[in-house]
Amino acid sequence: MEKMKAVVKYADAPGATELRDVPVPQIGETDVLVEVAYTGVCGTDPHLHKNTSPFKFVRPFILGHEFAGTIVNTGSKVSGFSDGDRVTSETHAEYCGKCALCKQNNYPLCRERKGYGFHVDGAFTKYVKVPQRILHHVPDNVSLKAASITEPFCVAYKALVSNSKVNPGDTVLIIGPGSIGILCTKLAQLSGAGEIVVVGTEGDDLRLELSKEFGATIIINSSREDPLTKIMSLGDGYGADLVLDLAGGSSALKLSMDAVRPAGQITKIGWGRQPVGFSLDPIIAKSVTLRGHFSHTWDVWEKCLTLMGKGMIDLEKLITHELGIDQWEKGFEMSESKEAVKVVLKPI
Repeated sequence: MEKMKAVVKYADAPGATELRDVPVPQIGETDVLVEVAYTGVCGTDPHLHKNTSPFKFVRPFILGHEFAGTIVNTGSKVSGFSDGDRVTSETHAEYCGKCALCKQNNYPLCRERKGYGFHVDGAFTKYVKVPQRILHHVPDNVSLKAASITEPFCVAYKALVSNSKVNPGDTVLIIGPGSIGILCTKLAQLSGAGEIVVVGTEGDDLRLELSKEFGATIIINSSREDPLTKIMSLGDGYGADLVLDLAGGSSALKLSMDAVRPAGQITKIGWGRQPVGFSLDPIIAKSVTLRGHFSHTWDVWEKCLTLMGKGMIDLEKLITHELGIDQWEKGFEMSESKEAVKVVLKPI
């Protein structure tokens, strides 16, 4: 049986990850086999490696869920895709397709959903089995390198465009200038926001500067300046129309509640495992909409790929480092230390 190198989380213990030889996956009649060109390192990957992720370990699995590549084998019932096609894929490797949530286009929330790199073998390897229903063609003028990080762009789109409301001239506050935060910045600009404030902290200087290239009008390093004072000095002094919390910790939620204007919106994307430790009553007093956001859907992928194909956003600008998958640990460290904005890994 043909083997390939893969980054495998092999046990439910911190640091139980290593490069292994694994079998090339066998495809079914509605699957394709994708030869991976690049896989993006997500902020959750180091947490999975260290066992600090909220996702539960079930069995050994290959990490990696942001990827693009070329089809090298096609199942007998696949239509619309052929060998040689350049593709990217959603992360929803499995879902039932029959429950009420699936029928309402909420299949990312299906109880039977299993994601690449969490519950199903992912893309830190050479070949990935992908069901046709989650495949998307990459526009001819978009590189596979850029397409490999379509997934975080889709998370940002679903959060800011689909699940929030931005009116032309609005003030949008983005807490956390990681890749999704920076992409939210660009989408806020495309949506017509008047003021786009991006807040980072110690070590975020590179990411904050990049945020300006993606449309930020104001950047704030909260380790040197009080962001609330600055935000409340803008416009009519009531605060931000929309706050996007990408950081996830309790301090970010507290800033969100303080900085949002009455009747405004908070969309929380970042995970935060620690207790909040303060009252949520200001949400009531201000009549604020607080919404959690997770994942993306097929229609969002098509819209994001259209924006990429039209040249309205260049995802390659986010990619600061490219490494082989044998250097996965270095890539994880660079991502966590903020030395990198976005790392992509190539199979070996």
